[in-house]
Amino acid sequence: MKVIICGLGYVGVTAAACLIKDGHHVVGVDVNEVKVADVGAGRSPVSEPGVGQLLAQGVSEDRLETATSAADHLATSDIVLICVGTPSDASGNLELGYIMAVTQEIGETLAAMPIREEAPLIVFRSTMPPGTMENKIIPTLTELAGAPGERYEIAFNPEFLRESTAIEDYYAPAKIVIGEREPGISQELRGLYAGIDAPIFEMPFTAAEMVKLTDNSFHALKVAFGNEIGRLALDLSVDPQHVIDAFLADTRLNISPAYFRPGGPFGGSCLPKDLRAVNALASSRGIQIPVIASALPSNAAHKTFLAERVMSEAVPGTTILLLGLSFKSDTDDLRESPLIDLAETLLGKGYDLRIYDPDLKGRTLVGANLRFVEEHLPHLSRLLVEDVSDVVDPALVVIGKPMKAVTETLDPAVPVINLALL
Repeated sequence: MKVIICGLGYVGVTAAACLIKDGHHVVGVDVNEVKVADVGAGRSPVSEPGVGQLLAQGVSEDRLETATSAADHLATSDIVLICVGTPSDASGNLELGYIMAVTQEIGETLAAMPIREEAPLIVFRSTMPPGTMENKIIPTLTELAGAPGERYEIAFNPEFLRESTAIEDYYAPAKIVIGEREPGISQELRGLYAGIDAPIFEMPFTAAEMVKLTDNSFHALKVAFGNEIGRLALDLSVDPQHVIDAFLADTRLNISPAYFRPGGPFGGSCLPKDLRAVNALASSRGIQIPVIASALPSNAAHKTFLAERVMSEAVPGTTILLLGLSFKSDTDDLRESPLIDLAETLLGKGYDLRIYDPDLKGRTLVGANLRFVEEHLPHLSRLLVEDVSDVVDPALVVIGKPMKAVTETLDPAVPVINLALL
């Protein structure tokens, strides 16, 4: 295939090098004439292992061209990869000036071209705020060259390359993410990744845009978390690496999909208590751990969000059936359960709350569990129901814990909020 690459920074030149290696014809485009001259001569404008050699191969085999504009090549190209920079602006937002300038040029060029039997695929790889494709890119292209589907097709394909290992990451990615306007419409893009063994996620544009920001946010969070543990360990004369080695060995809970589910806040007898203990320990020793310290306020903010979401669906005075009260299924532990907080809020706002939780049926609460309930929901026995059918005409059902057998018996006309899906 003939592939145009707009933007010859780290992402663009790595893509160019790998596509040359895979046998494609590449046209490298950049407004920076120095970069264009370097790449055109087979030299990498960035320091990245292996890139220079592959660019030189492209020149020697006459499969690498360069230009300061894509206009003269678009009519004969199969795919355009847009890899221009989106740096931070003064307010911290991503600057979209470069990407919109390229979009404008491509739209104008497409408008002047005859319609091809095989429309070129315009692929945006630059990191963009969620909604950019739908609210900025597509409207701009549509105004200039008509809606996608006739003169051109579009996709969003974020990159997950690390500097210094970019070529290795290109050929061994953890995943390939493709944002599309319709499922399966970007099959041509899959052809670029033929032979690469990685799961492919096809999703709407906005979701794909958010995946890249989510990944990088978590990478930064991991670095900050590791450093905070390291600072605290060193102050306690503990070898940080010993701690982290043991932490990383747990691939069932620590380094795994466990807990990575948008939904309910954390609770129970361990996480809140131990977070407070770590915060208190660090504070007593004058060690700043703002990332770890922010976990409890973040959890509290999520509790508030869920309560507001529930209250937006029903007015005070109406009956709400809450499915679940203990902090997770198959336990009667109510200590610091986020569902207790939700119940307190709804009662305080004047809702007629009824609670069904089979994990509490016939149980006698004792010890710390009993003390917690007496402090937060002293009238719990009056709120609990033995069967959901005992609740007459609820205005809303809130699923706090998964209870498929129960939810299948509910009146389908009653609105349902599943907290695990928020």
